[in-house]
Amino acid sequence: AQNSMFKGNERMDAFKLKMNWNQEELEQWALAARQKEEDSLALARYAKADEAKIRELTLQIEKMMAETQAKRAELEAEVTDTQAQQIVLDK
Repeated sequence: AQNSMFKGNERMDAFKLKMNWNQEELEQWALAARQKEEDSLALARYAKADEAKIRELTLQIEKMMAETQAKRAELEAEVTDTQAQQIVLDK
């Protein structure tokens, strides 16, 4: 009777140990799931910030290209004017 009681206690201890291990495993899984969710949210924030920066830089590029075209046109007008004045001076 004492032997079967000892075996019963051993089985009970093994069961408790297994249950405790399962609880720890579940807690680890929950922690990993929370971390993954936090990572996903951080990634979404970074992607949103990147998209805003891309829009900002694209607008900057468009503005600079327009300025470059205006300066080029201004330069061409100056070159034409200078050439015209040179022709007048050469006569």
